Amino acid sequence: MIAALALGIAVAAAPATPTYVVERVVRTGGEMRRTSVFRDGIAVAVREKDGVRTSFVRRPLTEIELQVIVQVAEEAYPDLERLAAPPGGAGLGSVELRLAPPGREPLTVRVAAGSVPVLGAARLGQALDNLEAEMGRLQGAREDLRGWQPRVGERVELDDGRTVLVLEVLGSPNGNVLRLQIGDGPTSIFMGEGELRRVAVRRVAR
Repeated sequence: MIAALALGIAVAAAPATPTYVVERVVRTGGEMRRTSVFRDGIAVAVREKDGVRTSFVRRPLTEIELQVIVQVAEEAYPDLERLAAPPGGAGLGSVELRLAPPGREPLTVRVAAGSVPVLGAARLGQALDNLEAEMGRLQGAREDLRGWQPRVGERVELDDGRTVLVLEVLGSPNGNVLRLQIGDGPTSIFMGEGELRRVAVRRVAR
């Protein structure tokens, strides 16, 4: 579940423009979980227990994924900016949201975990939860393929678990179209080069 935000909220502006679009830090007991989405399209998820790092996951986002996070952060910003009361009760852990969508002043919001959500924060929390879950599934092994030019004979793993082999690269006015063999079977499909880069997780050896 998302760590919800209450009406008891503190808002503070950071002095310098950060490199992130949004960052969430959740602290409960001796555990800390931080999820960051940076302006260059890199997402990072870090977990610590009693000050010791237990997990670090880093992966590039697709252009669409980054656009979605930026849009949700922009939509959540007014809700969080308007709420400016002292933080709620301690002891349940805390949630800190740091927002810096393009064209906005950096904003930091701190609240008690498990409190009643406001709409914008709930949507942003859900988006970050989904991102955390996806990054945990991939275990940080997603390769940065944004500049990759597929060649015949290359094999890649897709985000749905399938493996495909590039059989042909066909030129097109709107970008190359690829004929791909699914697994080791006889079935092949056609996919645009940009679409393959979007759904490919990593290149794999045969």
